[in-house]
Amino acid sequence: MAAVSDSKPIIWMRPEKPARGPAPTHSRGQIAAVAIDIADSEGIAAASVRAIAKRLGTGAMTLYRYLPTKEDLYTVMIDEATGFEPQEPTGDLRADLTTLAHRRRRIFLRHPWLAPLLATRPIMGPNFMRGMERDLAVLTGCGLGMDDTVAVLNLLHSWISGAVQAELTERATADQSGVDRHAWRLRMEPYLTSLLATGEFPHLSRMVQTSEIGEADERFENGLAIILDGIEARFSTVTEKNGSRRPISGTGGGPPSTRRAIVQRGARSSTTE
Repeated sequence: MAAVSDSKPIIWMRPEKPARGPAPTHSRGQIAAVAIDIADSEGIAAASVRAIAKRLGTGAMTLYRYLPTKEDLYTVMIDEATGFEPQEPTGDLRADLTTLAHRRRRIFLRHPWLAPLLATRPIMGPNFMRGMERDLAVLTGCGLGMDDTVAVLNLLHSWISGAVQAELTERATADQSGVDRHAWRLRMEPYLTSLLATGEFPHLSRMVQTSEIGEADERFENGLAIILDGIEARFSTVTEKNGSRRPISGTGGGPPSTRRAIVQRGARSSTTE
């Protein structure tokens, strides 16, 4: 995506309907929906103004009145694809983060081009901003401070993006090559067996003998569970003298060693309550 230009207002600050001239035939949302449909089925590169115009039965030059640059097109595509689903905080950090993670994965799987595009520092639209406000509210509603909230969201977003990209790449590789993961492993088996027979790879040998890599859904759930276990351990709760409960992160910070000690004491106390 082209770098954001400082010479003109971003698209969300420009009126969708021009003050002069004929009324627009199409809305930004309609154009974005067509572009998304093309990108979902053929890839982001196929979502050109010419291809979109052909689907809409209009001329490519006409669409430039709505979205003059590729940056503008990608911006409205991201916002339309992201959409907005409300989520009220329940106070259960693990449950709320699980809902957030599943929703994000579902959107990325539905639109394979979206996660890579979000990594290019695009202009964020109203739907995306509403989603950020929702996620911040969910985590602060569970008692986390703002710095910890941002850190948790960054961790989850990065991991989900990577996990989905690996899943989509594996799927695309199988589709393009005609060789699924099971067939690939069968092909690798003779070589792997000879390698393990050397005795140089005891841990790898144990993994092959005792572990089975699950399907994508299972791998995602296992990875998410590990991350949520860590988040819960870091932000476990302690009981105040007055009986109220608050997150560890609300203890005022301090050096990492102090925070770790507090977390450990909180973890020990939680087993005796």
